[in-house]
Amino acid sequence: MLLSLDSRTQLISLGFKELLSILFDDITVEWHTGNPIHAANSTKDQKIVVYNFHDNFSEIEQDLLANQEDSGSIKVILIVGGDVSNLHTLVTNGISGFIDMNASVKELKDAFQKILHNQNYYCELVWNKILNQDEEPSSPTQFNLTRREIEIVESLLNGKSTLEISVELGLSPHTVQTHRKNCFKKLKVKSLSELLLFEMENQVFKNRNTF
Repeated sequence: MLLSLDSRTQLISLGFKELLSILFDDITVEWHTGNPIHAANSTKDQKIVVYNFHDNFSEIEQDLLANQEDSGSIKVILIVGGDVSNLHTLVTNGISGFIDMNASVKELKDAFQKILHNQNYYCELVWNKILNQDEEPSSPTQFNLTRREIEIVESLLNGKSTLEISVELGLSPHTVQTHRKNCFKKLKVKSLSELLLFEMENQVFKNRNTF
């Protein structure tokens, strides 16, 4: 695994690298000046680009927009400090995870298990900030979702796969996929990432977990 880390905050990044080394044996660190290097590397390692966030939202957003073609890297935000209210909006620009610098080893393990399996992860710091906003929550009925569709969406939001949902609800995988497609159409989202972002912004469903 190749970690691309910000040299401007090496002490923070190095501490993060040391925590990850407890979980993974094959970590290579790539230091850089400024924003992470997006050029393709010559190794076959899975590359994780780490942005250190400390009230530099605009800078990170601009870099993500400038490097949209870099679809091979997994991008995460390491939260050092600052207002995290808008961080979740970076999902549409390719961010897969938001990790608190003060996370325990167990939390790091849970985060990277999800991220490395193409799921999104939101630490409590980000998730609770969104849930504590003063806006009145919406209801699933406003989107004409059936009871079964609501169950499907809540299961997806809780990180369950199509197979897990099919076993849990006694449906075929094909039926689950059909329900999922219909749910996405009604909610006007095109991917699981957009569904997670939709939920964080609208707070529609009840069975919410930290993803």
